Amino acid sequence: MLLVSGATVTLERYREVGELIVPTAGNAPEALRLDPGRWAMDNGAYSGFDAAAFMRMLERFNGRKGCRFVAAPDVVGDAWATLQQWPFWARVIRGVGFVPALVAQDGLTVADVPWREIGTLFLGGTTEWKLGAVARELTAYAKSRGLWVHMGRANSQRRFYYAANIGIDSLDGSQFSQWSDIHIPRGLAWINDTTQQARLF
Repeated sequence: MLLVSGATVTLERYREVGELIVPTAGNAPEALRLDPGRWAMDNGAYSGFDAAAFMRMLERFNGRKGCRFVAAPDVVGDAWATLQQWPFWARVIRGVGFVPALVAQDGLTVADVPWREIGTLFLGGTTEWKLGAVARELTAYAKSRGLWVHMGRANSQRRFYYAANIGIDSLDGSQFSQWSDIHIPRGLAWINDTTQQARLF
């Protein structure tokens, strides 16, 4: 499943695309579809985490049903720093009724993950790490536990095919928000091409 942020008008034409809410967009819940299981919330850390904006987002969507996951704030490229702040933010996210996603970063191993606490595994990290053996192992372990797995920053056909082959359930990429009328149809075509290979839908 492709999750897209910001392209509210365009998304009305593509019902199979899900919504990815980001803190700085200021989306009003009543202006969005929020189809159950087909929307999620990111933390904005890749472009610079804003704790106040993140909390405002959680407050705006508090009580809305069907959110697939909320990405707990992370530190890009640093698994240790991400894990250090996981307990606090996981409690905050669960406290308002949402499912926390651990954003996997460079250096994370299967043994490091608090598997009983997470609701979703979100593959972040640098490109090299995300496409490496450890990320594939983390994905396989998460799927064996029945967890949803999301991949961030997937902007090419090659990345979509890779995601499908390792069992990713959903993904997002900046181009689908920035040039949505061009890239959303292209992304959906890539997903259709992979349906015979994996569970990417």
